[in-house]
Amino acid sequence: MTDPGAIAVGDEIPAFSREGTVHHWNRFAAVNDEFAGHHWDDDVARHEGFPAPFAMAPLLHAYLHAMLRHWAGPSARIAAVAIRLRGPLFKGRRMTSGGRVTALRAEAGETIADLELWMDDDTGARLSTGTATVAFPV
Repeated sequence: MTDPGAIAVGDEIPAFSREGTVHHWNRFAAVNDEFAGHHWDDDVARHEGFPAPFAMAPLLHAYLHAMLRHWAGPSARIAAVAIRLRGPLFKGRRMTSGGRVTALRAEAGETIADLELWMDDDTGARLSTGTATVAFPV
């Protein structure tokens, strides 16, 4: 759990990483009823013009939430997350996400941290960029 009194503008939050595997994606698909072939079938993905199956966009968004939750701890409130997907996470690749505190303020009894977010794959391709706001009780 992050001590809000120890956060400073410019701090980087710990990286979060996951393998791009059909096993992970199928578990996510099961709870979201999202069994589109391009997420698990090589032939369908190639037929649609992709080199391999790729992760669901909501799963990539969820990975960023998980990263923020690991950093902020259970008592913090993730107030906003906005991302722009720039490329898919393909099967067999590994994604790593990170973030940096861009602003801090006190507001209504909370310490509010604004962050910039990013996600890259293991080839160095930028998969997404975005912003987040996390509120810490004081």
